[in-house]
Parts: sequence; C-alpha cells; structure tokens
Amino acid sequence: MRSSILVLAGSMVALAGAPAYADVLGIQNNAAFGNGPIVTVDLTTQTIINSFIPQQAGIGTNNGRGVEVLGNFVYYTELTNGFGPSSGIYVAPFNGGAGGADIKSFANPVPGTGIVDLAAANGELYAMTGYNLGPEVVQATDGNGTNIGGPITLTNTNGSNLASSDGFTVLPNGNFLINTGDAINSYNQYNPITGAEIAGTTIQAIGPGGTACGSSTGVDNNSSTALGTDLVFDCNFNSLVVDTFNGTSLSFVSQTLTGTSGGEDISLVQAGPITPPSVPEPASLALLGTGVALLGLVTRRRARG
Repeated sequence: MRSSILVLAGSMVALAGAPAYADVLGIQNNAAFGNGPIVTVDLTTQTIINSFIPQQAGIGTNNGRGVEVLGNFVYYTELTNGFGPSSGIYVAPFNGGAGGADIKSFANPVPGTGIVDLAAANGELYAMTGYNLGPEVVQATDGNGTNIGGPITLTNTNGSNLASSDGFTVLPNGNFLINTGDAINSYNQYNPITGAEIAGTTIQAIGPGGTACGSSTGVDNNSSTALGTDLVFDCNFNSLVVDTFNGTSLSFVSQTLTGTSGGEDISLVQAGPITPPSVPEPASLALLGTGVALLGLVTRRRARG
C-alpha cells in the first residue's frame, strides 16, 4: 500500500455549477517508504503550494499512514520498516503546509499494531489501527496520549473481523465511515459503540461525470465549516473529489500528486487542536504558579525594607 500526506488548502471555487465553499483546508498522507511527504494543495488553483517530509518519514523505510490536521498542528503516523507496527503518534507544526520538526509524540494507543488512519470528532482524536496485522480496531484518545475507553473491534456484517482498510472518518451522526479493504472504493458505516458494520450504508467516491473512482484510500468530512455535510475522498491515488453523503458528485478537483507515490489518509484542517501540544501539563502550571507567587513575595519584602 502506498503512503503519502496531502494537505488541501485555500478557498474551493465552484466547478461546473457546483456550490462554492470557502476556507476549506485539508491533508493527505502518502506512502513513499522513507520520504513520504505531507503535501498542501490549494483547491482554488488546483496546485500544490507546500510540501514537507516529516521527521519520522525520513527514518529508514518508514511508510506514512495516518494524518489529522488540527489548527496549526499535524498529527501523523508511520508504519516502521515499510509495514511494521507504528511506534506512536507524532505532532509537527503545520505552518501553512511548510511543516517543521516534531514538537511532541505519544505512544501507540494499541501497542504492536500499525496505525493506518487518524480522525478527530467530539473533542477526541481517533486512531484506527491493526493494519496489516489485523484485526482493525478504533481507539479514542484525548489527543495527548491518554486513551478514552477501550479499543473498538470492527466487524463485518457476516461477523468476521475487518482485517484491512485505509480510509476512516467520524461522521456527524457519530458513526465511523471506513472502507472495506486496502485501496477499495467502497465505504460502510460502523457502529461507534459495538464496532459492527451497519448494513445498507455503502458509499463510494464519485469522480467526474458521475464515474466511480477505481480506488479510494482516504476520506474526511468537517460539518463545522462551509463544507457542511459533504465528504472529501482520495480518488485513484491522484485526485480529490467532494461528494454528498448520498454519493452525488458536487465537484471534482483534478490534482496530480507530483513527487509522491499516491494518497492514503486525508484530513480536512479543523479549527484547532483537541489538547494544544504546547500547553504545559497541570504539574508544570502549578510549579509556574508557585514560582510567580514566591517572586511576588520576595519583591514585596524588598520594597518594605
């Protein structure tokens, strides 16, 4: 499977009579085995405007997979040595797509597994992990290294475990939307509590002219922006499409991912981080407060003397 990260940026202009959307940003993860970039795309001009290789992508044969952009922070994951387990979730500055050195990392919420996708919703950061060792599970975290509840094992309608997938987002109704295999253009909703596939919920990525994409390896939505309740899909490793929930194509963005080997995970850029990585932890804040209080006491004593 390929791994690359693509960031969508700018205002999206209506194409062929489609509605216009403003201030839509996003990201896609590319698989390039040792140099998978995070690429920023301006949807207005349909051109790549920024690209950087995150630190972990440049180590050995690491293979980029999950990505989520929250405010000015990029959360991303790698498969070690090509298809080995992910060591953790890493955080780098976004900086309009210019990136930068990692500022934080935290351990894999399900150790020994490969984290293939990240998603954010309801104040939580979700990691879909298991690839390629299976079964696939979703683990919610606080976005700062602490798990929320236990892992949710994903199961198909026939009761078997979902063993491979590379597209995942949390819908406004709370359900998980996940594709049913590696590079498969067929997404189904899964119950966020039981992990069971919900029958009759299949959605496909639709490209130009109403033609279904041959493959799709990433999806995201952001109901808090002008994009509303629409979905952004990777299409055939070289394009992005915006579709409604019922599969009706609204617009088509033709974007060749120059310098990458194809898209994997997609993230729209959401308003801000769940827990800002740069915020001191409570113990640090308490220590800082104590120091300020002592400084004030010393200053008052000197003034009296």
